Amino acid sequence: MLVDDVFTSGATLNECARVLKRAGAAKVYVVTLARVTREEF
Repeated sequence: MLVDDVFTSGATLNECARVLKRAGAAKVYVVTLARVTREEF
């Protein structure tokens, strides 16, 4: 499970999930506390 405080573009979480999957993780779950909208980004 990946936990991130703010989801912006998702690039970091995607990369982390890719590495975990390559290392053998069957599933990767992501939890974020807030999301930045396009206007804020």
